[in-house]
Amino acid sequence: MRKRRFWTGGVILLSLLAGCGSTDVESLAKPSSAVEKNTMVEFARLESVFGFADESGEKLITLPDDSGAGLENPEQFNAAIGNNGDWVEIEFVRRQEANEQDNNRQTMYNFNNMAGYVYKAKNGKFIQNKSYLLTRDGAIGKDSLMALNSTVDGQSPSGDYLPADAETIAQIEAIKKRKVTASSLLSASAENEKIALFVFERKGDDMLASIAYIKGDEVLFKDYPATYNEYGTWRVEDGGDHPGRFEVLFLARSDEGLLLGLSWGAPEGENLVVLKETNGALQETGLHGGRYWAPI
Repeated sequence: MRKRRFWTGGVILLSLLAGCGSTDVESLAKPSSAVEKNTMVEFARLESVFGFADESGEKLITLPDDSGAGLENPEQFNAAIGNNGDWVEIEFVRRQEANEQDNNRQTMYNFNNMAGYVYKAKNGKFIQNKSYLLTRDGAIGKDSLMALNSTVDGQSPSGDYLPADAETIAQIEAIKKRKVTASSLLSASAENEKIALFVFERKGDDMLASIAYIKGDEVLFKDYPATYNEYGTWRVEDGGDHPGRFEVLFLARSDEGLLLGLSWGAPEGENLVVLKETNGALQETGLHGGRYWAPI
């Protein structure tokens, strides 16, 4: 069996679409009263339990963690969160064992063959093959999540994101003192919050991409520096000049700072992380997972 690993510029990466409509942030705005009654997520109660949806969007299966240990009290998980903060109530169905047809690819096409804990959606549906963070009863409520809108370009046949606006790019260039060569606006909220990916100009073999949370003059970065490699700078087969596709799972405020859930897709697989606001930046936490799917 091939060991599931993700590579970034030749180094093993240990921790680390959905609709093509035009942007309409205001249509998804929460009323101010809902924002005011948002509760804080208790960060210490969150666990590294991620899963993905089947082809029908009605079921979800969990991904194994690094230790291979089973879930304690799996029936206590009551919600799955992804796709810009969609909160889907779930109900535990069963623990599924792998069968002889399991090809070790963690995709909807291998859903019925792999090992994991299976849940069904009680309200709404999942997006097929998309990843979600599972939470136990009371850990994350609907009012803990910021209302976000995907910013996929409705005119893009491949589902690309809209670029960041010129003013925001200028703001980022001034902070980083480095020219932006590519940008993707991943999500935006009615509260004037933006989550974006920026790729900066190459300096020799020095490459830099950054995820940024932006609200007015407040900017929090998660930097991904790398050494240029034509085969793969950040991830295997990334083309050398762009890290691949990021998607926002959720944005929430916790008792320990802002939380940003992300998926990072590449040809070989997907990394899943929850970043936390710490010391004026977005930093990795112990909440992470991954999927292996190459070749699909």
